[in-house]
Amino acid sequence: MKKEIELYIVGNYKELERICIRITENSQWAQDLLQDVLLQLYEKDEIKLDKLDDSSIKYYIVRCITTNWYSKTSPFYRKVRRESDLYNELKDITDLPVEDNSETDERFMKIVEEEFGGLGWFHKDIFSRWMILGSHRSVSKQTTIPVTSIGTYIREAKQTVKLNVFKRIKDE
Repeated sequence: MKKEIELYIVGNYKELERICIRITENSQWAQDLLQDVLLQLYEKDEIKLDKLDDSSIKYYIVRCITTNWYSKTSPFYRKVRRESDLYNELKDITDLPVEDNSETDERFMKIVEEEFGGLGWFHKDIFSRWMILGSHRSVSKQTTIPVTSIGTYIREAKQTVKLNVFKRIKDE
């Protein structure tokens, strides 16, 4: 990292914190986001900026923060927010009103398994590989299908199972 950028970060850290809080709309992830972006900057071999004045450096860092926060392909999203989103999605599914948890949970899992079993062979295979390998990129390498297509197939499988499970629970 260039010395000018490092000096800017040290001298304006509090301002960068405030910017992160504003961008994340006061999210609990603001501090983590800033730390992650700063680590990314320190690990970069070369940062190309036309000018090394404060406003150019600030714009560059703010742009990195914004990209990491809003992009679902950013390193920050892949490391931190994706798992949080998956947890929230599962929490929504399991927050169904129940009286007898063990019986209902067993029935719920049976419905999920049946709906997953009802998926087409292709979506089921891609989804299973993703669950085992843990990333779109790993599945892509194993199958030679583009990463974006893998993401689409997984999203379709999740939506189909989720909609069918909710429909069956509602009908019961």
